[in-house]
Amino acid sequence: MPFVGATNIDGDSKELLAKYDQVVAALRRRERPLPGLISHYCMETDTGIRVVNCYETEEQLRAGYDATDFRDALQKAGFEFRPPQIMRVHNYFHVTS
Repeated sequence: MPFVGATNIDGDSKELLAKYDQVVAALRRRERPLPGLISHYCMETDTGIRVVNCYETEEQLRAGYDATDFRDALQKAGFEFRPPQIMRVHNYFHVTS
């Protein structure tokens, strides 16, 4: 059963997106993608940004957020780790053209 982890980060969205891009660049250097990751989104909000990850299982989601390289990338970019709001997914699908 899929699970989503969502984190809201308040602040200047332009500054936050620049830090977010640093985290993504560091994580793209991984030798392989995280097990169970279905999708990832980062969105601007009225108060900052929201980052959402969808995993195949809750265990995989928690392992992704607990991964040492993820935590290190956050710290190097100037983010404090914030535990995500975790929600069970009722349904999802991907649409391609």
